[in-house]
Amino acid sequence: MMPDIHFRPMDKADLPAVTRIEQDCQSHPWSLLQFLDGFNTGHEGWVVSRHFADRELVIGFAVMAPVLDESTLMNICVRPACQGEGVGRVLLNFLIDEATTNGIVKVYLEVRASNKIAIGLYESLGFEQLAVRKDYYPATAGREDGLVYVRLCQKLSG
Repeated sequence: MMPDIHFRPMDKADLPAVTRIEQDCQSHPWSLLQFLDGFNTGHEGWVVSRHFADRELVIGFAVMAPVLDESTLMNICVRPACQGEGVGRVLLNFLIDEATTNGIVKVYLEVRASNKIAIGLYESLGFEQLAVRKDYYPATAGREDGLVYVRLCQKLSG
């Protein structure tokens, strides 16, 4: 793990920082209401932060949706100024470790077909493409395909 970052569960007090990061990173960001809905439907949110003498700076977040022994990565985002430092990789590894510890067998995610950096990260961490969802995401001009990925967290029994 990177020595200067910390993970903790997301709470509603984090939503101003989280929505700011989301708006700075996404062409079609989640709204505050979407994040609040996630809290109400059992999504698990995590923040990654850097600590300074007088404050904590949230530099990224992730939202997972667990159902039985599977989970879907609904959203993952790193503050633009911190991108390229490996924060996303460390956060995703943390999420996989947490999922495995909590009995999750598979983690799914969807990614825009144009997001080559994220696709490279996911594939480097063992995610495999499972399907293509044609015209899944809104785009600046029209729609964009979504790629569905899956990763096994532990050996399936039986």
